[in-house]
Amino acid sequence: MADIDLTITIPDAKVAVATQGYLKLFPNTDLVDPADPESGLKYTTKQWVQEKMRRDLARDVRRGRQLINNEASVIPYDDEVAI
Repeated sequence: MADIDLTITIPDAKVAVATQGYLKLFPNTDLVDPADPESGLKYTTKQWVQEKMRRDLARDVRRGRQLINNEASVIPYDDEVAI
């Protein structure tokens, strides 16, 4: 299967509002050096939104695969577990 490129476009007139709302929920706090609070941010705002969306997609794919695995798993009924 070929790679899939996903693109989301935020119109110029909405960028400020979208950025403000998104960063309120998911602040850009990853530092270049987590041990040094003065090292600066690891991501620009655009890079952070892309990274956060990538992380969320990876997490959700894993969650979905776990649900599929759980549904496929059948635990046999044992009537003799308690007598």
